[in-house]
Amino acid sequence: MTTDTCPKGASVQFEFQGEMISVTGVAKGAGMIRPNMATMLAFVATDAAVAQPVLDDLLKSAADRSFNRITIDGDTSTNDACILMASGRSRVARIEVAEGELFEKLKEALVAVMQQLAHAIVRDGEGATKFVTINVSGGASSAECLKAAYSVAHSPLVKTALYASDANWGRIVAAVGYSGISNLDVTKVKVWLDEVLVVDDGARYAGYTDAAGTAIVKRPEFAIKIHLGRGDAEEAVWTSDLSHEYVTINAEYRT
Repeated sequence: MTTDTCPKGASVQFEFQGEMISVTGVAKGAGMIRPNMATMLAFVATDAAVAQPVLDDLLKSAADRSFNRITIDGDTSTNDACILMASGRSRVARIEVAEGELFEKLKEALVAVMQQLAHAIVRDGEGATKFVTINVSGGASSAECLKAAYSVAHSPLVKTALYASDANWGRIVAAVGYSGISNLDVTKVKVWLDEVLVVDDGARYAGYTDAAGTAIVKRPEFAIKIHLGRGDAEEAVWTSDLSHEYVTINAEYRT
């Protein structure tokens, strides 16, 4: 560990045809984290027997639902790795194609392990005090949902407001607005903080109160939910706030 404050591990077991199959992983990372993993290392292993092409597909699919959906500071580096190994020590039949009951169970277990590890990285983010889910729905495509989500997650103004427990919805809407989504109709945008509707049809919801919003962002874990009003696509990204401690760690850190 470098700036990690704790080790990160996860394990899931499931039964198939009377045999127990395990998926277990460990990961390292706390800063310089964003999609494409950055300074993150992850090693995941299963005792299932899996053909290499299927294993490769499983890893890429699970990474896109876990490590490639987290960001702490929006920074990247060249020093990342995510490795999936299959020992074949279990006595179940080898998975040769990406289909079937065993494949689906293994995929579910792999995603569960990798999401636990990815979330642990965000929770242990350098100086982090908040774990925030940014859920963007109503997009015309997954790509534009991710544009909006990462724009909010990478905004220093949003992240510092979250650290201050300031429900500054204007910063959230601004980040959505400059995210690069073509022909975005802001009058259709809605924003919730957990269960509290904050922005309705692009403007402050008439029934919203600052007290209600502040109560949400004071929580150590909450969600920013954004609806674009453009389609049926939906994506989620996990991030943290930006604190004094993050600046201190990175100002004093020497390689």
